[in-house]
Amino acid sequence: MDSAADDPDIPPPLFVTQTLLLAYSSGEMLLWDYIVVGGGLAGSVISNRLLERNPSLKILLVEAGIDANDRQDIVWPNSTNGQFGDFDWAYYSEPQSHLNNRSIASNSGKGLGGSTLINGAFWVRGHTVEYDQWAELVGDDRWSYKGQLPYMRKTETFMTNDTDLEQHGLDGNVKIQNRVSTNRTKFPMREPLLKSWEELGAAQLPQLDGNMGEPIGIAEAQENRDMGRRQQASLVYSLDGITVLTETMVAKVITTTTTNGTIIAQGIQLANGTEIYGSETILTAGAYRTPQILMLSGIGPAETLEKYDIPVVLNQPDVGQHLHDHPIIPTFWKLKDPSAGYARESGASIWDEPQYDLGLDIDFLTTLPVPKEGLAKAIAEDEGETPDPDTHPLLKQDRAHVCHVVQYSGGSTDGSALFFMTLMLVVQAEGSVTISSADINDEPVIDPNFLGTATDRYALREAIRTDIRLMTSNETVIGREIISGEVSNNPLTVDSTDDEIDARIRENGAGCYHPSGTASMGKVVDTDLRVKGISGLRIADTSVIPLLLSANLQIATYALAEQAAVILEPTSA
Repeated sequence: MDSAADDPDIPPPLFVTQTLLLAYSSGEMLLWDYIVVGGGLAGSVISNRLLERNPSLKILLVEAGIDANDRQDIVWPNSTNGQFGDFDWAYYSEPQSHLNNRSIASNSGKGLGGSTLINGAFWVRGHTVEYDQWAELVGDDRWSYKGQLPYMRKTETFMTNDTDLEQHGLDGNVKIQNRVSTNRTKFPMREPLLKSWEELGAAQLPQLDGNMGEPIGIAEAQENRDMGRRQQASLVYSLDGITVLTETMVAKVITTTTTNGTIIAQGIQLANGTEIYGSETILTAGAYRTPQILMLSGIGPAETLEKYDIPVVLNQPDVGQHLHDHPIIPTFWKLKDPSAGYARESGASIWDEPQYDLGLDIDFLTTLPVPKEGLAKAIAEDEGETPDPDTHPLLKQDRAHVCHVVQYSGGSTDGSALFFMTLMLVVQAEGSVTISSADINDEPVIDPNFLGTATDRYALREAIRTDIRLMTSNETVIGREIISGEVSNNPLTVDSTDDEIDARIRENGAGCYHPSGTASMGKVVDTDLRVKGISGLRIADTSVIPLLLSANLQIATYALAEQAAVILEPTSA
């Protein structure tokens, strides 16, 4: 666990204003050992671990948002200050051509703890396949599933020791819960939903655990909550001993070029012009802001930099490219008998039991592949040739292509409907993040390019077909006895055409707020997280992940940050 928080010799976090920081640094210029830009999940973990390994380090953590560690209005599953609230940048994308030209919400946490202040608290690893592809792409097994597993285990305190202890940790900083550990085992829909998935051919995973590297099947939802309470990264990874500068925007990284052409990062410049110097600068500002800071520092596509009169320090065309995110489709399904109590809003007595307020109103995450014959045709449309089913990465094995989630709340105000979320996890389309000016106060320009490939459109269409079969067909107990149809003026049915399903996707599609890839490993950074071509500058957030994982990115980011601290350890000695 976090030894720093229990050590009486380590002072609490030193929260400073920019004025106090200048006074603190007056006289001989203070040279920080590490300047960490972004106090979200990754920045909190890295700062904590670096100081834990070497308590003499001078570490400055700079965060654009406030310290939210004492805020109680974000803590519980029913707290109201969540997404689009005080701790959300609340970005919107550029109009998406495959989603009826709508601008899509691109939420991102703002404040110490970052997106752990506002996320859904799902605890999901994804598939070994993607991690192993990551390692293969960059030529470094440290980034394979096996290579990252020790850091995944180190992060968590799993809710039971009756598990595979080679896969799960029991003494990490982040506590994990599920339905059993919180005594939420009697959701009225639980058994019919489980039976219905099995009637469609989905299998229960061992111990209903989808976090052992092979998630295809039916798993119980896991959450990183402590008996319902949200766990902000900046709390569970103590910032004691760290100097923290909040409510401060970093405008750019300060660099110098030596006579032999070596580019060296010297520190950061704040939005008000204040310069702060350090031996090493680590960007952990997230997949939207990190590429923006790089470009404003003169590191990025030369054409973009020149457009905004930013001196080109390093022409790096991949900065801001390769943005990935998961599309999601919400649908609503009408209950035949609302009085049965399947929905929280029904008023059934079970929902008054206090334990049902300790987590999300969800039993299962059902993760499935999509039919390969149609997938191969879609791939051929994208790639211009028929793929080899024995070698193509999307065909040679089953992939965790889509995740289906039935939620027992949010479907209606009167308990007459259920809410269904369908996430596409294996995404081929790539988008971008760029700038609209040389001012850090202007938001980054975000274009996820949702559903920009035929492969993605096919996969999501097939996922919605599966939803329709689950909820309305005679194949399942839910379809036969519980659901009467979709809540819509033009409800989808088992007879719906591809065009009708595609129209619904274009109308309702959104994003999951899981951005990655905009400073990809192998392109922008090396496998030690160093920005290629620049000394003293590293990136350690989701922007370095070179492909989209079949999961939300909490576990992956915790593991990335834990490993980053180990990689940095030789420089912190």
